[in-house]
Amino acid sequence: DFLRETEGSAIRRIGFERWQRNLAVALGNALAASGDAAIVAALKARREAVSPLVREHIDWALQQAAPAALAALPA
Repeated sequence: DFLRETEGSAIRRIGFERWQRNLAVALGNALAASGDAAIVAALKARREAVSPLVREHIDWALQQAAPAALAALPA
């Protein structure tokens, strides 16, 4: 799917793993600005299904959340 959807795009050049890493960083930045619990939920939902590189960036992104946003979600 990734290759088909990114055909002719610069995103394809960086590859799927680095694209996911970049998304995690962007979501962490958005989380720091908004505190949106939906972002926390999305990051947690993907954490176990990604490479160690992406997981490291998801963990960083989750650290950008206010403690109240993390506490509001089920474990």
